[in-house]
This record gives sequence, structure tokens and C-alpha cells, in this order.
Amino acid sequence: MEMCSREEIMDLCPQNMCCVIPQVLPKQLCLPPCSTKEELRTILTETTAREFSDLPHDILMDIIAMLEIPDALRAASVCSSWRSVHIKLHNLGKYKRPQTPCFLYTSQSIGENIACLYSLAEKRTYKLTLPEPPISRRYLLGSSDGWLVTADERSEMHILNTITGEQIALPSVITINQVTPIFNRKGELCKYRYSRHTAEGVTESPMTLPLDKLRYFFHCKAFVFYDKFVRSYIVVLIHDPHKQISFARLEHDKWTWLPPHLGIHDCAYKDGLLYAVTSFGEIFSFDLDATVITAKVIMGRTKEYACERIYIVHAPCGDLLQVWKPQEGNGNWVDEITGFPALVSNTQNTRIFRVDTVAKKLVQIFSLDDHVLFIGNNQSSCLGVCEYPQLKANHVYFTDDFECLSSKSMWGLRLDIGVLNLEDKSIDEIVAPRLFLKCRAPVFLVPNPSMMNSTLHG
Repeated sequence: MEMCSREEIMDLCPQNMCCVIPQVLPKQLCLPPCSTKEELRTILTETTAREFSDLPHDILMDIIAMLEIPDALRAASVCSSWRSVHIKLHNLGKYKRPQTPCFLYTSQSIGENIACLYSLAEKRTYKLTLPEPPISRRYLLGSSDGWLVTADERSEMHILNTITGEQIALPSVITINQVTPIFNRKGELCKYRYSRHTAEGVTESPMTLPLDKLRYFFHCKAFVFYDKFVRSYIVVLIHDPHKQISFARLEHDKWTWLPPHLGIHDCAYKDGLLYAVTSFGEIFSFDLDATVITAKVIMGRTKEYACERIYIVHAPCGDLLQVWKPQEGNGNWVDEITGFPALVSNTQNTRIFRVDTVAKKLVQIFSLDDHVLFIGNNQSSCLGVCEYPQLKANHVYFTDDFECLSSKSMWGLRLDIGVLNLEDKSIDEIVAPRLFLKCRAPVFLVPNPSMMNSTLHG
């Protein structure tokens, strides 16, 4: 049997290994209670390499399953025994540890098929080689549960797991109500007809767009949700005109339109219900499993002017939160693709509210206490620092998700990205701003080492 080197084991992130090993190995290695990491390191260093290699696979699985993904990958490289355990965990989707969100961005300067994943836990960047089509040429529509939703150069959508490399094509964009294919004389798809209508009627004249341009005019934000009741994944797309929503199940071959509500900014999903919040603070819920899908009003209009970006998120305690982030127009430049006036953002603060669904009102919250928020072009989330100790309590992590980001990055303008301290309103950088010049808008992403098939059938 190949032996694990002590040095290789101790080179795994010590702060994580020293927390995990005492939980699963006290009996196997006869470890006494340790008051300091240094004492534990001494004990582990004196433990023979063969003792580690000879550990039963179920014990090794308990160790590796409780590591952050980068640590688990390093553990897999230590020896054949640990590698086989990692592969088994990977295939079965048995990771136990909540994964700390990472920061994902792409740039053609680092390679067309490469994405950079910045670990907030380790303050370190990893390069990931991803499958075709090139990730640097895709439009990043959002991230949920470790899955990226992207639109390629034909404006067709995929979901992609950046850790496993698993990729699934979504139903064609031409099955969405507002999009019609245009074919040339050879019968080849050459353009799209974008009908700018809502349930209330046509708002503007239709547009004829090249295949790669539809995504800039039509796609806004997308989410991947797991419906545990029917054991199926649902993809929800916010799209224009006027920020409507359509959804598709992975096993279906077309999108379903959910009129008549407009101005949708964000979505959340819980207990079989899809929640959507509008630019005026209205909240609706949809039962996507119902034979006839109708909207239930959770909260009516709470604001008169649509001057903020609105997010909706379920807190660990069960509360439903609404988050407002200011946005402002800048008339000095326009998006070079769409020709629309560009929106820029310089986040200085956010307003956070608890949704009182009984009184039908918002109650402002001034502190998150031991929790953090993640908002932007990702599924909005609220996490507790007790489970994610590397994160900063009472902070809001945010990325730039305003309109015209395609042009904004091309112009080399500074993207609105940072970490907001709710106590003193100071803002820290996540990584150096220069990394995002000439790149697609970054997103927060929670690494997910599970294959989708194992989730569906496990």
C-alpha cells in the first residue's frame, strides 16, 4: 500500500485538518484532548505514515468529506488510498462540509477555457480548465448551488459545474415566448426575432438580432433550484422585455413563461415555491408543480421609485429578507452593444429588511449580527459565520450586476465589487480591481463537488 507522507498530510490546510481530525479520529489514533493547534500538530507529526494509510476507507471518507474543496483536492493527491476515497465521495455526492463561497471571474487574457476561482477561505486563486464552449466567450447569467448558468455565442444556455466539469444544455432559447428563429436559404439558423411583448401587449417594435447579440438584449439573470419534492432541477430565467420570468425543468424540452408580472429583480426558492421580487419591492410566490401556475401576493408595493437593485433571500432562521442596493445612471457613456445609457454603481451602503408576511410590511434591520449576505449576479444568500468562520460577520459581499456590464468591462471601467461592513460602512476589496479590467462580470459561487446525476438518483 502506498504510504502518505507526514509532510504532505500536514501541508494540507492546517487550520482545517486540525479541526476535522479530532472529530473523527480520537479513538483510531488515541488522540488526547488538545488545547492548541501546535499540540495537535506535534501529535499528528509523531503518528506514523502507515497509520494514516491504513485507516479504513469509511474513516478517511469522514475526514475528506469535512474539508473545503481545495483541501479535499490536495488530500486526494497525497496517496492512492486518499485519492480513491476522494473519487468515491465525488461520485456519491457525500461531502458534508458547507463550502465557503468563492469568487469566479474569467478573462480572455488568461485563456479562453480557463476560469479563475478565488477562495475567500484561503485568500488564494485557482485556475480551472472548463469544457467547451470557451468560458471567456460566454455571458455569465448567474450561479446557484455551485452551478453557473451561461449563454454562449449562439445565445443558447448551459448550466456548468466548475468543480466536476459536468455541463448540461438547457432547452433552446427559441422555445421562450419572445424569441423566434430565422433561417437562411440553406435552412440554417442565422438570426433571432426578438418580440418585445408582455402579457399586456407589445411594448416596442420587434428586433432582429445576430445569434450572439440576443443574450445582451434578452437574458438578464438565471438561477438553478433543486425541487426535492419531485427530485428535479429547475432553471429560472429573468429576461427582457421588462424583466419577466420563464422557467424550465432539465427533463423538459421547452421554457414555460410566467406572465404577467414585470420588473423582476431577484428570485429565491423554498419548500416547492418560487419567490420573485420586483423593482418596487413586491413579492410573489409561484407553485411550479401546480397544474395551473398562478401567483400569490406575499407583499405589495413597498416603494414608489425603482432606484435600487432589489434582492430576496431566506435567512437561516427562516425569515425572508429584502435587500436594497442603490444604483445610479451615468450619462457620460452608453453600452456599445445595446446603445442604451449605461448604469453604473458605487455601493456605499445597503438597506436590509425583514419581510413581515402577516402585517404585510417591511421591518428594517440594521445589523446582521453573526451572519453575512452575498448579493450580485448570483443566488442571494445569507450565511452564519459559525458554519463559515472564514467570512466576516455583519458584512455584505457584493458584485456588480447592473445593466450594460458587457460594455462596462470592455471599456475597462471599475466594477462595483467589495465587502461592506454594516457597522462602520467601510468597504474592503475582495481582490485587486485591476484583475477585472476587460473581463466578464465576476460572480460568487459555492463550490459543489457533487455530480447532478448522483443528486437526482442518490
